[in-house]
Amino acid sequence: MHRRTPAALAAIGVLALAGCTDEPREPARPEPVRVTWVERQLPPPDGAPGRTVVRDAVQCGDGWWVVGAVFLDRPSETRDTRPAAWFSADRGTWRSVPVEARTYWGRRAILNSVACSRGRVAVVGARSGGAHGNPRVTTFHAEGESLVDVRAVFTQYGGVSATNVGPIAGGPTGWLITGNRTSGPGVWWTDDPRGFTRVEAEPGLTDDGDLESLAQGAGWAGEEWVVVGAGARTGRHLDPDPLAWTSPDGLTWTPEEMPAAEGAEDIHRVTLLDDGRLLAVGLHEGRYAAWVRDDDGWGDAVSFGEVAQEWRGAPYVASLVTTPAGALASVSTGDHYELWQTGDGRDWRRVDVPLEPQTAGDHTLVVAAGEDLLLVADAGDGGHVWVGEPISP
Repeated sequence: MHRRTPAALAAIGVLALAGCTDEPREPARPEPVRVTWVERQLPPPDGAPGRTVVRDAVQCGDGWWVVGAVFLDRPSETRDTRPAAWFSADRGTWRSVPVEARTYWGRRAILNSVACSRGRVAVVGARSGGAHGNPRVTTFHAEGESLVDVRAVFTQYGGVSATNVGPIAGGPTGWLITGNRTSGPGVWWTDDPRGFTRVEAEPGLTDDGDLESLAQGAGWAGEEWVVVGAGARTGRHLDPDPLAWTSPDGLTWTPEEMPAAEGAEDIHRVTLLDDGRLLAVGLHEGRYAAWVRDDDGWGDAVSFGEVAQEWRGAPYVASLVTTPAGALASVSTGDHYELWQTGDGRDWRRVDVPLEPQTAGDHTLVVAAGEDLLLVADAGDGGHVWVGEPISP
């Protein structure tokens, strides 16, 4: 048995007396979640050489998908990137997936988001360009051993009513892309990734003239789609409140009431927990916040982590998924990326990760949805992929 020395006992007495003062003390920080991470190599994609970048990943069908792009070593005046994707049956050995892009912007796209439905993947990519430098969006789907792009008219994702196109989510009935139009939140839904239906100016999503809202992400909630974001009334643009919308089919939508608190709130991502509750994560007054929806509706926000005092880029939630290790959220603090874990949506702990990239336009940290742990990151030196196994406490 280890015995405390008199000096140690005296120190404990001093600490006990200090605890009787009126000075506030910082709450004890919980121990970080420990994971054994093993890096796996992504092979260079066939074609013109360059630096690989990774943006998203998902488990789907018979294995795992990672998507991103190649920043060409020798760019031309009209092309400096090309889309790239990788597949692995076991998270250990990866192969490059051929990308057969036939459209002008498809051949230049950076694949930013991938989602799974019924064993098939759909991918959203984009590349800025054209007369105004706006992102030109292209979707892709798997066809045989390749990814192929989908031809779409300019107004499908752009046009005079365009604002932005966000991430894609998958569910048992198909895929849903979240975005915004000048009328308010908009979505693109499909049960076949060879083409999407744009839902714009739908009454359940359209701003009412006094409310200006912004959709950020979506997910399948067991029996319906849920889109999350934020909105503010006229004259209160610096104090947005959390918002959600639900749909049984991706086409007709209904606003869903959420509790609001003092200060700016904004939801970025949403996921379905194993127990059937819904978890949403975003920002609230310089910290990250989590909202949980159960049979009684949405509960009040619970804060965790902190946004950096000085930003290199915008703070946001980069990914939120449910895994065997609980729900995991990767976030940008504005200075660097972090990974956080929760079992119930209320108590959050930091997760040790092998890389915390600085926040920058080409950098990211994303945790993948699936039955095991997969982490992808980019710190400007090429794409990285790690497989993880939680360490029991």
